[in-house]
Amino acid sequence: MKSSAHFKHLLISDLSGVERAKTIWCENGEVNSHSAGWIPSNALITCFGDLAPSEMPEVGDVKLVEINENLVTLNQPPHASAAKFSICAIENLDQTPWHSCLRSQLEKAIKRLEETFGIQLRVGLEQEFYLIDSIRNHLNAYSLQSFFEEEDFLEILGTSLNDAGLGLKSLHAENGVAQYELTFKPDNPLKACDHLILAKSISRWSAIKMGRKISFSPLISKDKVGSGLHVHFSLCDKDGTNINAGDNKQLSPKAGSFISGILKHLNALTAFSSPSFISGLRYQPPRWTAYFNNFAVQDRKAAVRQTYLGEGTEPFHFEFRTADAAASPYLVLSAFIHAGCNGLEKKLNPPKSLTTHQLLKELPEGIGRLPKTLKESLNALIQDEILMKCFPEELIQQYFENKNHELTIAEKLEGNELFERYSQSY
Repeated sequence: MKSSAHFKHLLISDLSGVERAKTIWCENGEVNSHSAGWIPSNALITCFGDLAPSEMPEVGDVKLVEINENLVTLNQPPHASAAKFSICAIENLDQTPWHSCLRSQLEKAIKRLEETFGIQLRVGLEQEFYLIDSIRNHLNAYSLQSFFEEEDFLEILGTSLNDAGLGLKSLHAENGVAQYELTFKPDNPLKACDHLILAKSISRWSAIKMGRKISFSPLISKDKVGSGLHVHFSLCDKDGTNINAGDNKQLSPKAGSFISGILKHLNALTAFSSPSFISGLRYQPPRWTAYFNNFAVQDRKAAVRQTYLGEGTEPFHFEFRTADAAASPYLVLSAFIHAGCNGLEKKLNPPKSLTTHQLLKELPEGIGRLPKTLKESLNALIQDEILMKCFPEELIQQYFENKNHELTIAEKLEGNELFERYSQSY
């Protein structure tokens, strides 16, 4: 009888935005939850794999603790395989959350939003990626042909993600050459992030098993279309009723304050949401990404846009467009929620709809250019003490050590080597 034993990958998303894991062997029929040792200084591993300098990195113990398990199979001969992927939290030895466990930080942010303001968030994530070994060498944006050319891989990937129960909504050709996008059904923020981490891990696993090369890097070259992480979101009350719109079908006061909080903290927030050396290159004309801290209706170059496209009975929802896969989704949504909570706390007025086209001609008071470099983003975070205080001091210290070391390495890379390193890392 064929063995049903599997590898199980105990997954986390770290400060560099990379999925890392401890892999264990599960015997036939084994159903117990697992944990595994982890090193605190692993938080200092940059996206390039180098460990940022620190004192006594060899000292300390924390552990990965399994949250849930997904058995994934790849049933396409000769690529048939099976593995288990489990999302994990990181705990201290006394079972309290470790300060740099990003999943636990998101739980804390969600608790603040729900308990202090009585608001729940529903989130639908979209993640773009490239097949960087594709034979396609010309642009044919959103074409059916570009999907058909890679259908063998995309069908297996889609089947694997669907079988894992991740709420896959679509998998379609995008604007770039051999660029595609995964979109997922709306869910609570924690589950949405869990599903994205699993989806990216399963995507890499499927690609390697089929001899393909996939990258979620923000940019795979200076000239090609970038890849973003788009956060679609709606605010709901404790009963799950949508509260995006007020009585006049405009922004409700709570939705307006939440979005204004995001925009007020956005420069600092980009240090968490678009945190690589190359991320800032996406936020420059003529790319279809945000240039300013603006809100606008139906504008895909706005930092936060209001869209009438969606499912269900809600009149509209919102899309946060200043994130990419160099960020951990847990950290993106943690900072995003805290920024929104700060807006609710101060009862900020709803933002005016200002299109990017308007702003390129004239900037009104309160609207400014987004950071163009990682250094600018990190400096903005340093100056935003309110947002920084939403996180443990130890996490912030490790984050700056990690990112500053990434900067040291990236600044020495030139030309295509810079983009190739990031394409390999993400």
